[in-house]
Amino acid sequence: MTQTNNKYQPTSEDLKRWAKLDELDSNAMSGPPLTEEEYDQKLRSVADGSCLQKYLDRLLHQKQETLKKLIAIEETEKILRARIAELGI
Repeated sequence: MTQTNNKYQPTSEDLKRWAKLDELDSNAMSGPPLTEEEYDQKLRSVADGSCLQKYLDRLLHQKQETLKKLIAIEETEKILRARIAELGI
């Protein structure tokens, strides 16, 4: 009876991919390390509330983009309803 070797042998590409994943995983929870200056700046922005204004600005921008998409969808809906009415469907 012959035995076959079922052990997986990773290729060099596998090893490179795993090394990259390991590198990414090292910062997965905390992100890249902050310098002391960046850390102080973030603390000041929380203390003075400026981080809230930045967040609000991003949120309003996202809202505006969403509204533009909704308007486009509503226009498409009008066109489809008109076409359906024309065809008597």
